[in-house]
Amino acid sequence: MKRKLLGRVSAVAMASAMMVSMFGMSVSAAGEPPKAATITKNITKESNVYAPNTSFDFTITPGTAVSATADSDAIYAGPEGGAYFADGAGTITSTPKATDINQTTVTAGTTQISINEELFTKPGIYRYVVKETTPTDGYDGITYSTEEKYFDVYIGYGEDVSKGLQVLSYTFTDKDNPKVKDDGIFENDYDKDGKVLHDLVIKKTVTGNQGNKTDDFEFSVTINGESGEQYYVVYSDGKDSVTLTSGTPGTIYLSNGETATIYGLDSDDKYTVTETDYTDDGYKTKVDDQTGRTKTDTIDKDTTVIFENNRNVSTPTGIIMNIAPYIVLVAFAAVAALFFLRRRNNREF
Repeated sequence: MKRKLLGRVSAVAMASAMMVSMFGMSVSAAGEPPKAATITKNITKESNVYAPNTSFDFTITPGTAVSATADSDAIYAGPEGGAYFADGAGTITSTPKATDINQTTVTAGTTQISINEELFTKPGIYRYVVKETTPTDGYDGITYSTEEKYFDVYIGYGEDVSKGLQVLSYTFTDKDNPKVKDDGIFENDYDKDGKVLHDLVIKKTVTGNQGNKTDDFEFSVTINGESGEQYYVVYSDGKDSVTLTSGTPGTIYLSNGETATIYGLDSDDKYTVTETDYTDDGYKTKVDDQTGRTKTDTIDKDTTVIFENNRNVSTPTGIIMNIAPYIVLVAFAAVAALFFLRRRNNREF
């Protein structure tokens, strides 16, 4: 008897598992119908580029009815409001995170689709279409998803028929192949191929016979881009990387031959780099061969800005010139003495 009971329990468990696998989402237990589904936003990007600081909006609308065939069930158009975004839902916000900086695919967040089972009047499969909204003034560098996903809601009676119609299950499906379940992930590319975002390289050179090539020179760097946008800075010599935030000045230090690469600038991002004044130490500063300590510009390709500090001191020559006549006299006296001594020695022999 125990073995038969165990076998029945196992069969029920297997059947439940198969149903979950078929629909790709949670299946209700009696009296506890599922009420929400999850949309996930993934962003693909370059390593060393922060995820964008922006939001993505979604819409859900009733789908189109499909008649039953020998191979498929009938699909009803979902009633308006049967699947919907509750207050505060329907939007996923992407925020730059330090933990994502070296990742090429990051999950920006999720949002929920709610289901109002009271609006469904008969058993069946009800279809909705979910898609992302493309803004008229989008975030630079983002390719917005144009994908549409079907969201199907399965309505029927549970074990207790007296409770009326219930949400039995729900699933995303591939719009191009509705028999294939979908995971509800919308993916956006954030210039993964580097065609819109560019790198700004700041390089330091020290020249002259008294230029100190081991000193660190201080720079103030400000990037003015989208509000909340962040930029990753990597040094060529292995110093700890730093992060700049749009509109906020940051400080970097470079010695001779070193560079700092700032990743992720688009053509609308304006940079300002100013080196601290080292005139009192005898340095003359040039930026890209132009006299000055500040460079402000935008870039539409990978760009290198070179700051040169020159400190050159001429060797004093006045002392040498003043004693030169005495050196000549001493040399003449030495030659005369040698000549005199040689003649004297010749007489003695």
